[in-house]
Amino acid sequence: MSEIQVGQFFRADGSLTHIPAKASRKIAVLEVIAQKLNMGQRYSERELNEIILEFHSDTAALRRHMVEFKILERDRDSNYWLAQNN
Repeated sequence: MSEIQVGQFFRADGSLTHIPAKASRKIAVLEVIAQKLNMGQRYSERELNEIILEFHSDTAALRRHMVEFKILERDRDSNYWLAQNN
C-alpha cells in the first residue's frame, strides 16, 4: 500500500482518524505504528499502550490487531516485541 493511501487514515498530528476495517489497509496502518518500536526490544503492555496512544485511544484493539496480523508477538506476562518478519 502506498504512503498516499495510508496517509488518508492519519491526521496532520500523526493520530489515526479511525482504524480501517479492510484487512490490507489495517495492516498498512499497523505497520506505520510498528515503526515506532525497536526490533529486539520488549515492551510491557503499559509501555506499548503509551506508544499506541499517540495514534489512537483504543490501545487494546490496536495491540490485538498487531498480534493477530503477526506484527507483534506476546508472551504470557503481557510483554510484546516486534515479530521477526518485520
